[in-house]
Amino acid sequence: MHNLRPPVASESSPISPTAITEFRKRSLPPHIIEIQKKEALAMVTEHSGESKEEQPQSQPSFLIRHFYRPARTSGTDDHGSDAAPVSFSFLSRGFITLAATLCLIIVAVLCAVLTSIYVRHQRQEQAIRRSPVHEAIFANFPDPAIVKHEGLYYAFATTNAAGILAQAHNMTLADYGRSNIQMATSLDFKNWTLLDSKHDPLPDLGGWVKRGFNEKHIPFANVWAPAVIKRPSDGKFILYYSAAVENATRSHCIGAAISNTSSPAGPYFPLNTTITCPIKEGGAIDPTPFIDMDGSFYLAYKIDGNNVGRGGVCGNTVTPIVSTPIQLQRMKEDGITPDGPETTILDRTEQDGPLVEAPFLVRSSGGIYFLFYSSGCTRDSSYDVKYAWAQNVTGPYQRADKPLLKTGDFKLLAPGSVGLTEVMEDETFGMAFHARVEAPYGKVRAMYTSTIRFNGSEVLLVRK
Repeated sequence: MHNLRPPVASESSPISPTAITEFRKRSLPPHIIEIQKKEALAMVTEHSGESKEEQPQSQPSFLIRHFYRPARTSGTDDHGSDAAPVSFSFLSRGFITLAATLCLIIVAVLCAVLTSIYVRHQRQEQAIRRSPVHEAIFANFPDPAIVKHEGLYYAFATTNAAGILAQAHNMTLADYGRSNIQMATSLDFKNWTLLDSKHDPLPDLGGWVKRGFNEKHIPFANVWAPAVIKRPSDGKFILYYSAAVENATRSHCIGAAISNTSSPAGPYFPLNTTITCPIKEGGAIDPTPFIDMDGSFYLAYKIDGNNVGRGGVCGNTVTPIVSTPIQLQRMKEDGITPDGPETTILDRTEQDGPLVEAPFLVRSSGGIYFLFYSSGCTRDSSYDVKYAWAQNVTGPYQRADKPLLKTGDFKLLAPGSVGLTEVMEDETFGMAFHARVEAPYGKVRAMYTSTIRFNGSEVLLVRK
């Protein structure tokens, strides 16, 4: 231990407070001295205003400054606390600014989208107005044939139960399969009215037609591709059609019916025998009448060879390929009696695919005969509208270099089966045909219309 002596006072030298303090420091153990130093430092810091509690507060964050507001406090809150409580607020300046900015962005995007839709719609409207092709009947209205009588256009078509692809199982279409033949009317060849089954122009079928109904109450007759013409000899209208034959599993044959009225609307009364029925060759379909300048009466049709083909696309792409010729039969004056043997005026080639069908004959003012027909398969995109021309109605016919209409033209899918009006005042012809469209009950063949003009041996689509 250190030998410490306390300071001694005298008269000449009194003891100072400093001396006493120094003596106490030396007399204390070292750890006590260290504790006293820390206490003294704390006291100095407290009195100098440098304590941690009195340090200036740090700057609030960006989120707190702009998205928080002072919280409401109750009377029991500690008012001695320097930090005021805050909470997120939808009424803060930051949130209001952000919400307003987002609203402006949304409005700008909506305006851009609506403008784009409007511009696209206007372009589509202009394209539709400029297009030579117009949708006429958005329903299953296949193989249209056109007649004009006393200012009114009549369109006749295959039964609406025929040829629907991807058909809905729960379909509840009104008048489904109820008409043997469909009919529609128009005053301007653009706006059409589809009539219901009460206006079926062929309510009864000939004795040669297959009778009965399937499980969906659809007639087994399955009437296809009607055509109507006014008979010059007595002014009566004749309706040609093809239907399933009694005692023949799959084949159609061609028959006719005659109206006793002066209107093409009928009703028509059928003959009890067929006009042509080549069962062994596959049957006959797609009849179309034609009267030449000299009054000669003809009926063109297709031998339905692919009906007895070996299989493949439309039943006829597996070798050996079966012939599907288009025949021309001269008729007697009555229009229902064949006059001599028929003539083949066209047959399929390799470029046509499985078949040619749906003939239509017309003579231009230039004296050229045009044969419209379809090739490919009506069940897929290969189906199209083609034509050939000749100097004589019996041929030979020269094929055009390219189809008149094919899939992709004017956004059409599988266009085919043409019917024409009589020549109009401006030397044009109204043309009707069908093309595939998506309907709620399946892929159907809707009717479209257009206008054509003949230029020598060429057929031109006309915008009207």
